[in-house]
Amino acid sequence: MYSKYGKTSCMILWGENLCRGFQVKGRSFAMNSWVSLFVGGLAGTAVMSVFLLLPRWMGWGKIDVIRAAGALVIGMREGAFLLGFSIHSLMGISFAFIYSALLGLSHLPLNGLTGLLLGSLHGVVVMLLVSIVIMEHHPVARYHDRGPVTGLAQLVAHMLYGLTVGIVAGSMN
Repeated sequence: MYSKYGKTSCMILWGENLCRGFQVKGRSFAMNSWVSLFVGGLAGTAVMSVFLLLPRWMGWGKIDVIRAAGALVIGMREGAFLLGFSIHSLMGISFAFIYSALLGLSHLPLNGLTGLLLGSLHGVVVMLLVSIVIMEHHPVARYHDRGPVTGLAQLVAHMLYGLTVGIVAGSMN
């Protein structure tokens, strides 16, 4: 993992989790780690999406977080689901890499437990942002009053996301 000069630039920037793999001339390449994080991010996003969409599909609630994200960008509800889902998916893949980089800085492995921990912290931040900032200032009035269930759903969804990313990406490395 170390070149003859010490830590590689990959390890300094991203931590050891992203820099596992093979070395050529002292440089670290981590194809397996990048692929596992991409797949883990997709899997985590899929689990999170189903969790966020299930109450609406089953008629249990009116949580519409993915469409609300798209409507936040385009300013209207119509046609916002595809944009919202695209943003949601790209963010899900990106945050798998961010989780791994943060864990690399702390020298902790990416696994189910550390993923759940980061997902919990991430969920609290998102829950507060959604409840305080976004819902109050959303351009579509329908999303101004969603109640505490939306924030709680965000928290649990992010916990499931982190757990899934940790399990999938951790088991692939």
